[in-house]
Formats: sequence, C-alpha cells, structure tokens
Amino acid sequence: MNNILAMKRIRQAMTALSFLLVLYTAGVMLAGSLHIVESGESSSFLQSIPHAPSSPWMVFWLSFILCSLLSWLILNTAQGSKSGILLCAGFKTLLACIIIWNVNLSCRPLLLLVFSDVLYTMRGFQARYMVGIGSILTGLYLLFSYEVITPMIPMVSTGVYFSVFEHSTSSLLAFGQSLLESATLVLFIAFMCEFLIDLHQEKENIAQELNMMNRVNEDLRHYAQMTEQIAESRERKRLAREIHDTLGHALTGIAAGIDATLVIMDKNPEMAKSQLHLVRQVVSEGIGDVRASLQKLRPGALEQRGLKGALEKMIREFESVTAMTIDLDYQADSLDVDKAKEDVCFRLVQESITNARRHGVATHAAVRFAVDGDWLVITVRDNGRGLPQKTITYGYGLTQMEENVSSLHGTLHFDGSDGFLTEARIPLTKGEYRE
Repeated sequence: MNNILAMKRIRQAMTALSFLLVLYTAGVMLAGSLHIVESGESSSFLQSIPHAPSSPWMVFWLSFILCSLLSWLILNTAQGSKSGILLCAGFKTLLACIIIWNVNLSCRPLLLLVFSDVLYTMRGFQARYMVGIGSILTGLYLLFSYEVITPMIPMVSTGVYFSVFEHSTSSLLAFGQSLLESATLVLFIAFMCEFLIDLHQEKENIAQELNMMNRVNEDLRHYAQMTEQIAESRERKRLAREIHDTLGHALTGIAAGIDATLVIMDKNPEMAKSQLHLVRQVVSEGIGDVRASLQKLRPGALEQRGLKGALEKMIREFESVTAMTIDLDYQADSLDVDKAKEDVCFRLVQESITNARRHGVATHAAVRFAVDGDWLVITVRDNGRGLPQKTITYGYGLTQMEENVSSLHGTLHFDGSDGFLTEARIPLTKGEYRE
C-alpha cells in the first residue's frame, strides 16, 4: 500500500513537471519569435532555417490545451476494465505525440509520463499488455528525436529560439529546460524503482499466501480425516444401538416365550405349539429389523404403519410372547413429527418395556403419549421391581436412550421408587402440528 501511494505521488509530480516543461518550451519559442520580430531580424531568421515555423501563438495555446487535457486524464484515470484502460492509454499516447510534434520534438519526457501512468493503471493486468505498450512507448521515445526526424521531415530545432537571446540569457533558458527534463527523468526512475519494489513485495505476498493456503489445506485434510473417523465412530454406535434395540427386544420376547412354552409343553402340547409359532414370528420380525438396521433403514413396522401403528404392533407381539399386559394411551394424533423423532420415540418405548420385562420382571406397563404445550411427553410406567434413584445404573440401553433424546434437545427422567418410570420430554416445532 505504501508503494502504491508513493507511485501515485510520483506520478502527480511528474504530471506537474511535464506540464511545466511543455509550457516552458512553448513559452520560450513564443518569446524568441516575438524577440525576433521586435529586433527586425525576421527575414534573416527565416532564411537561416530550413522550414517556416508554425505560428508561435498557435503553438503555445495548442500545447497548453492539449497538455491540460493530458494532465487531467492522467490524474483522473483509475483502474477499471481492460478495454477502457487500453483505449485511454492509446489516447494519452496520441496526445503526447501531438504535443511533442507541436513543440518541434522537444519534451520527449512526456512519453515517460505516459509510460509510468500506463504501469500504474495496469498493475493488475497480464504482463504481456504492459510489455506491449511499454515497447510502443519506448519505440516512440527513440523515434521522436530531432536527429532522426529532420532528414525526412524538415523541422526547426527549439535550440534556435534559445540562441536569439543574449548568451547569458540563452544559457540560462537552456539550463532551465535541461533542469526540468532531468527532474522528470529522475522522477521516472524513482517511479520505476517503486514499481519494481511493489512487484517484488506482491510476489512475496503471493508466496506467503500460497504457503498459508498449503497449511490450511493440510489442516483441512487433517480435519477431514478426523471428521471421517468421528462419522465412522458415530455410525458404529448407531448400528450398535439399532442392533441392541431390535435384537435385544426380540431376544427378550423369545426368552419369555420359550419359558412359557416349557411350562405348558407337558400339560397342553397344542398350546405349546401355538406359542412356538408366536416365538417364530417374533424371531422373523427381529431378523427383519436387524437387516433394516444394517441397511441404515427404519424398523419395518414404523416405515409401513407410522409411529402409532408401529407401537401397537410391537406391543401386541410383545404381549403375545410374554405374560405382560401393556396399555397404550396415544394422545398425539395431532402431531406429524419427522422420522428422526419417530425413531427415537419408538426406540424409547421399545427399550423401556424390554427393560421392564428383563430387569423388573413386570407384568403390566402403561405407555402414554401426550402434548404439553410445545412438548411431546412420553411416559412408560411398569409395576416391576423398583429401585432407589441413587442405585439406577446406566447400562447400554439407558445410555442410548438418553443420547437419543438429547440429540433432539429433549430431557429424560427415570424414577424407580414405585415400579419404574421413564419420562421423556421432546420439544416440538410449529410445523409438526397437523392442521
């Protein structure tokens, strides 16, 4: 940024010096012409030069107007579109050439001013554009030389106008012109130094940014690997949870059904046979749920029947293979929750009644779904063996239940003082209320 500001200030100083140089040269030509007329040496002067000069007043005012326009364009041209900048650069070059020709090939530093302006306004362009325009301006700078042009086109050297004055005055005027040209050249060199420094710093900045991008890419690769590992871990936990919920529930029902079959096998073989058919049905259903879990699908009954229908089917099957009775009080027909919440609710009830039978040896359970404001409240209460609150052990099943409910920003509460109570509160959104 400091280099750009320095280039801008140098360009402004070069514009001012170039404007002063053009007016100085045109003014000397005008003053010399007037001095020749006043001294009566017009005839001898015209005979001594190879070409009749243009009107000095016209040269002066044309130089003033064109140089003013060129200076305004340089000071008011900012970076823009490629076509606009190139068109403006060509117009500035044309103006500089006309001005230099108008003052008899003096003031060639104007081309250096245009060159520096092109470099400043085309900083973001490709190098080939700047090289092309720079080559054109360099060629014009070498071409617009009095020694090169005069053999082809006769012109009057500006030095002739300096020589019409006294020697001391002529020397002083020539020194003034050389001083302005030298100062413009020094500013051009300073501008090129700042330009090259800016290019070097920009190259270093790009290198630093590339290094930073490489570090960021490396960090992103590590992050992607960590994310993949976390995703794999979560997927393993999800599959383990699904298998636990489905297979554990099925095995509990199978064990209870086999126990019942063993009791009645000798007394009533037909009933035992019927009981085994029910056990086989539970086994088939369990196998289907395990397959669905491995395929990352929802339980078959939940997919086909919805939450209420799946709960009713699961309760009927559990009752058919165990000695439990389960009441379902479903007061959430007005809800249309998403599949993630349906899965959590189904697994919550399934795990709760499985635990009631397996650990609490319960004979009855009551399942209730109700809406309390913006909350879905699920309670599962059984009459099994209770246990003090402090002695509740969070095994795999209870831990998974709590994680599932927490993933929905809900809360889960257990109470073992009178049988066992599981209560979950899951937040609802407005879009989940069925109109």
